[in-house]
Amino acid sequence: MSIDEQLTAIKANDEKVIQQLYANNFDRVKLFVLRNNGTPRDARDIYQEAFLSAWRNIQLDKFTPRQEGALGAYIFQIARYKWLDHLRSLSYKNTVTLKSQHENLMTFEELDDITEKRLQLIKANFRTLGEGCQKLLTRFYYSNESMKTIAADMGWTEATAKNNKYRCMEKLRNLIK
Repeated sequence: MSIDEQLTAIKANDEKVIQQLYANNFDRVKLFVLRNNGTPRDARDIYQEAFLSAWRNIQLDKFTPRQEGALGAYIFQIARYKWLDHLRSLSYKNTVTLKSQHENLMTFEELDDITEKRLQLIKANFRTLGEGCQKLLTRFYYSNESMKTIAADMGWTEATAKNNKYRCMEKLRNLIK
C-alpha cells in the first residue's frame, strides 16, 4: 500500500489499516521506553497517546508524510518526546519532603560529635605514618605550600611529589578505615 493510500485510509478511519499501523510501530516505542526506565504499561500508555496525536494530526492535515516509513518515524518521534516529557515531570521524580524525614535528621550537636570523633581518628592515624609522609602532608595541607615548592625542597620532580602525596594519603585513608 502506498503512502497516499495509507493516508486516505487513515483519514477514512479504515479499521484494518489503523490496526496494522498501530501493530507495526508499537515494538519500537516499547523498546525505547523500556530502555529508558519505563515499564511495559508505560510503553502502552505513551504509545496510545502518540498514536492518537499522529492520527489527529493526519486528520487535520497537520502532517503529511512524503516517503515510506515517515509515518512510523513520526509516531515514534511523538512517543519519544512524550516519554522524555514524562521523565522530566515532577510526578515521575521521587521527591521526599524534609518533614517526612524529620526522624532521621541529626542535630548539630550530633554532627559536631561525629566530626570531632573523625578528627581524633585522623590525628591518631596521622601519627603512625612515617616522618616523610607526615612532613609532606603537613606542608601541603597545613602550610598550603605548592607541590612545586615541596618538590624543589625535597629534591624531587613535581610529578614525584604528587605521587608521594597520593601514596601517603592512601596510607592514611587505609588506616582510618
